[in-house]
Amino acid sequence: MITAKDLLYKALDFDGFWNNSKQIMKSTPSKYRQQQLDKLLKGFDISKGNAKSETQVPTLGNFITQTIYSTTTHPTSMSRLEYIETLTNFKYFTTGEFIADANRDKYQFVIVKVISSIKNIFPEQSEVIEKQPLNLVQLFRNLYNCRLGLHHSINFQYKWETKMRKEFSTEYDYSLHLQGNFIKSLETNFAEIDEIICLLIDPTKRTLSEKELDYPNFDFEAIDREWDNKNRK
Repeated sequence: MITAKDLLYKALDFDGFWNNSKQIMKSTPSKYRQQQLDKLLKGFDISKGNAKSETQVPTLGNFITQTIYSTTTHPTSMSRLEYIETLTNFKYFTTGEFIADANRDKYQFVIVKVISSIKNIFPEQSEVIEKQPLNLVQLFRNLYNCRLGLHHSINFQYKWETKMRKEFSTEYDYSLHLQGNFIKSLETNFAEIDEIICLLIDPTKRTLSEKELDYPNFDFEAIDREWDNKNRK
């Protein structure tokens, strides 16, 4: 069965390397990953076609939630729908914009969870926390970008360098050994971040079958290896 975690991990895999340039995006491994992501985004009803011209500012008791979209790279006169139109469905997802257009009621327990957690961490700031709007879009964006940076470092930079080693080097291999130990310590702490990201993706915690998604499966180990071999020549 497929959950929000599958969408997150597929997004990190694609965004960590296969979405880095127009040339790479035209490659077979990238196109197949895009096909899977398209099905997953559709299955979790994440589409820029859902975008609203205005987003509501909902309340939950004394807690106010607010979603704000960034236009730092676009003219300030651009309307929200014009801004959304510049995004792909995947970018609409990774920027967290889909949250701004979702039914806010389903996020109520997520809001309570976040507020409760942050109060425990910073009890001296409880009054400020209650008064400040909770921007779920920004929360998702911050956590996703954090995970993406870690995913890229671990799965592409470190693992790629390790795989490319042909001859032993005392300095280089010792460095890789220490990096590997550090990475293992990081991986054990991903669960908390991933939990919040997945709740923001799908607070209802749905499970979807591959059949109902018409989800395509590919042998990426073979596909990536063939692409890698071609590009080494």
